[in-house]
Amino acid sequence: MKNRFLNLFILILVVFYSTFSSCNTKQPFKPDYSNIAGYVIGKETCDTNETNDYWLLDFNVYPNTPHVGDTLVLNGISYTNVLKVKGLDPRLKQVGMRVSIDYKKISSGELTTGCTVASPVVYFLKEIFIINQGEIR
Repeated sequence: MKNRFLNLFILILVVFYSTFSSCNTKQPFKPDYSNIAGYVIGKETCDTNETNDYWLLDFNVYPNTPHVGDTLVLNGISYTNVLKVKGLDPRLKQVGMRVSIDYKKISSGELTTGCTVASPVVYFLKEIFIINQGEIR
């Protein structure tokens, strides 16, 4: 009887030890993309088809947001972390909307070219390439 309890106790110890020792060897998942949150502040006017225009986002929603954008004065208001984005979801194309964007790459500053409207409104800004996007509520 004493042997059975000893064997059972040893078996339980081995199971717990193997379970806990294997659980501690894995590293936390680190995605291969970054996330940033911002406000929609406006859009460029360059193409007669408005779905091809860039939207302007200011990424100062949360404190300690990395400074990845440029400075821009728009309608008399100064923004300090602005990027332009193409392919913004139609539900998010409202000035003042808070958005969250997953991205891998931010380009260097560039001016939009090839405009098809008579008097284009374009800005020399960096572009962010969207992987995933959503509204922040």
